Amino acid sequence: MVTGAKSKQISAFLVISLVVFLTPGLSWAELNQSLGKGSLQGKVLALDGSTPFPGALIKLKHLTTGKIFESQPTNNQGYFKVDGLAKGLYLVGVATPQGDFNANALVGIEDNKTEEIIMVLKPYDAQTAKAAKEVYREQKKAGESLVGRVVAYYPPQKAADVFIIKGYLQLRDRIHVKGEETDFYQNVESLVLEGQAVKRAYASQTVLMKLKYPAQVGDLVYLVCKEGILPIFLTPLGIAAIVAGSAAVIYGTVSLTDEPVVSSKFKK
Repeated sequence: MVTGAKSKQISAFLVISLVVFLTPGLSWAELNQSLGKGSLQGKVLALDGSTPFPGALIKLKHLTTGKIFESQPTNNQGYFKVDGLAKGLYLVGVATPQGDFNANALVGIEDNKTEEIIMVLKPYDAQTAKAAKEVYREQKKAGESLVGRVVAYYPPQKAADVFIIKGYLQLRDRIHVKGEETDFYQNVESLVLEGQAVKRAYASQTVLMKLKYPAQVGDLVYLVCKEGILPIFLTPLGIAAIVAGSAAVIYGTVSLTDEPVVSSKFKK
């Protein structure tokens, strides 16, 4: 005997099947979108920013449900499309035969809309790739990664020399400074290495930085996983920099790219 709830499910399936049958050219993916799902499409380009990158798989992870979506390999023009996406924020990654790339921002998807982005694949140099792997591996376990130690503090300037133990530290990073009497969080607003302002410092370097609160010699500096969100790939080859698109770029994730995210109208 068919229950009322099951009868409704069967009826809904029959209606959907009839719509597909009676509408020439309507695919299941397009029907999904018409029933409230969104899509993401766009292009993947090589480092020069103009050459299409074929054979790449785009992976999307819904932040709320954790569900993973994957595209077909990009075509000869670097084009991809992912259908059937629920509304929400997504982590984006690009898997290639040469290695994996994490996007440098989250992408927002709306119901019944096709969002568009262009991504440029930018491999890390060897030093940066090693630093990223160290950081992501520890952040996965603890939510933050030990990167440095305060070796000098200058009260008048509210600044400290921080020796980078491992990994990296860069502008706009979120850090946690912790010691016996110290425990605070702040964003990195300045880095000075050997008298020169820099964007990033690596292991074995000592960098001068402004601190929000007083610190003591021996305090440890941790790199915090931004918003508690780890990227899709923990051993990335580089960054998939989002350089244009109609999709809502909410905020940057943990990355090692110097270029800001640009959100503009996608052009084919």
